[in-house]
Amino acid sequence: MSPRIPSKNEEIRQESMKKIMEAAFSLIAKQGYESTSIAQIAKGAGVSKGLLYNYFTSKEDLLKQLIDNAAAQGENVMAELIADDPAVTLENIFKWLFKELRERPDYFRLLMELTFKIDKFQFAHDLALQKYTGYLKFLEDLLSQMNFPDPRGEASLLAALFDGIGIQWMVIKDDYPSEEIESFLINKYCKGKYK
Repeated sequence: MSPRIPSKNEEIRQESMKKIMEAAFSLIAKQGYESTSIAQIAKGAGVSKGLLYNYFTSKEDLLKQLIDNAAAQGENVMAELIADDPAVTLENIFKWLFKELRERPDYFRLLMELTFKIDKFQFAHDLALQKYTGYLKFLEDLLSQMNFPDPRGEASLLAALFDGIGIQWMVIKDDYPSEEIESFLINKYCKGKYK
């Protein structure tokens, strides 16, 4: 039997890492970081603990890579939501948020899990602060272009609203009036009906 070519080895490596990260994501979102063991993650991914440690030095390292991937996905999504009209961009953000809540609740469960334990992980705190600062500036610029008075204060309010909506959605689930709130936010901020 001839040895595998390097590109095939890399393909297998990437597939194994993907399985491990998906298993970790699912388990941590469902049962929390503290309650999830490396053995459970390996079993969920269908790999040995040894192989898992071949790719990740620890559970914290795995968590860091999950967070880094989520942040990179967030950057890609934001780029797709930007339109020439700042009101359309903001409307796209509102629609994306509520769509994600409905379609990917596990993703938000993981974010909530990390949010409430963020002080334990310095890397998570640092990344959250960096993202918060960047998103706040982005929202402030949009609102400034839309001639909102006090765009910085309004951007801070929106950032807090996004967090609150995520928490309420996780707790209330299907009984949460998401369509009503989505429509209200779009009308208030993008259509100028409630200024």
